Amino acid sequence: MKTSPHPASSISKERPGDDYDYDDEDEPSREARPENDINGGGPSRTQLLTKNHTVEAELDATVTLPCRIQNPEPNTIIMWYNMSSLLFMRNNSFTQDPRVSLEQDNAVRIQNVLASDDSIYKCTVLPIKKSVFITLKVKGPPYNIRITHGNKNYANQELELQERDRKFILHCEASGYPTPAVTWSFRGKHLTEDYAKHSGITVRKEFLEIHDVKGHHSGDFECSAQNVIGTISAVVAVQIKSSPMIVKHVEYINTAIGENTEVVCLYRSYPEARKIQWYRGDELLHNSAKFTIVNDRHNHHERTRLSIHDVEQKDLVDYVCKVENALGESSAKSILGLLPGGAHLVHSNFSDGLLHTMWRVRSAQPLSDLQILYKRTEGPKYITIEPTLSEQNKEEPGDVWSIRRSLNLPPGEWLITARARNTEGWSYAETVPFMFQIPSEVSLESQRGTGAGATARSSLVMGFSLLLVSLLCRLF
Repeated sequence: MKTSPHPASSISKERPGDDYDYDDEDEPSREARPENDINGGGPSRTQLLTKNHTVEAELDATVTLPCRIQNPEPNTIIMWYNMSSLLFMRNNSFTQDPRVSLEQDNAVRIQNVLASDDSIYKCTVLPIKKSVFITLKVKGPPYNIRITHGNKNYANQELELQERDRKFILHCEASGYPTPAVTWSFRGKHLTEDYAKHSGITVRKEFLEIHDVKGHHSGDFECSAQNVIGTISAVVAVQIKSSPMIVKHVEYINTAIGENTEVVCLYRSYPEARKIQWYRGDELLHNSAKFTIVNDRHNHHERTRLSIHDVEQKDLVDYVCKVENALGESSAKSILGLLPGGAHLVHSNFSDGLLHTMWRVRSAQPLSDLQILYKRTEGPKYITIEPTLSEQNKEEPGDVWSIRRSLNLPPGEWLITARARNTEGWSYAETVPFMFQIPSEVSLESQRGTGAGATARSSLVMGFSLLLVSLLCRLF
């Protein structure tokens, strides 16, 4: 157990509920008081020697809180408080806790210390009206975590908001010593500066603020409080009342005549969707031998799925999913066709003076060509590389094809996109362009000078960077 000085001014205020006023000066008053005049008319010689201080204790330890009295007199009364709750008056106990006892020297002894014992204790001496405050700090993991909105605690509860609420604030705090630090997560992902900014969320230590409430802010907000001893966390499930939002769908879907095809929309709706509809062009669809509609959940989202059986030529049209709740509606369109889907870059690296790429294309029909288009980042138009297939592999089972292509490009920054052709024609649309940095000869010589290991590491880093760029391009 260690003690450390505690400024008297920070804890000298009388707690509500105390029965007596007191003078918190260090020295006892020298003013003669009639009630202290018990020695032939002289002032009381009783003094409170203990000063305000802090005591640190480990969990399950035994701690003693002193209250040293010099020259106590027959009418001296010692009173102990835990905050405003009276513990002892003289030898009379007012606590039901058997762990807490009053010692012969007026000290309070606490056995098997609990985290809940962390508090401010006060010893008051009457009739001299002197008090000392002892702050007990119990070392232990965080506890009693709270996530508040307004004046209500929503830890591990649901919080319902309206999208028209322009702003809301969450505050997280937890008890514990050392004082725990607070971090926030949203939908299971730590709220880094970039993630928070992208989500429209501001994090300021224990405060989390949203200044423009939208439907996409629905989800679990988790607060974690951590100190050197342990961690505690709590979640508030925020539900934003708003019109529905389609969060994911595929704009173009490749199929084949005679095949069965599924069109999917993932959506978010609170309040709950009251109507979910599918259209083929302007025709409202229902469950039948031709169409099957299934509404279920996928991960954290609601989902509606339309299965089209035995695809015919007349089925190669637009399909629209429409979701409606009490506050509005939302819809998304997917096109069903025989052309291949977009070409997606899944891997790239630079070696032997060539940029090696691997593309993935969905097509129920065999692929015949892959065309690569490229230009400098500041260039006016794309240059086309004659369509050829190098390595082509179909992933079984399924309709996904993997194509490898190598390019010989001068040093500099390049934007590259691609499209594929199957037996029915070229892709419905080109892929979102990806940016590549082709190193100069000087850079290559520098890599060679550092050895093969460094070259391998450089190629690995470049490949990872290009993959990251491609993922970001898909997101935005």
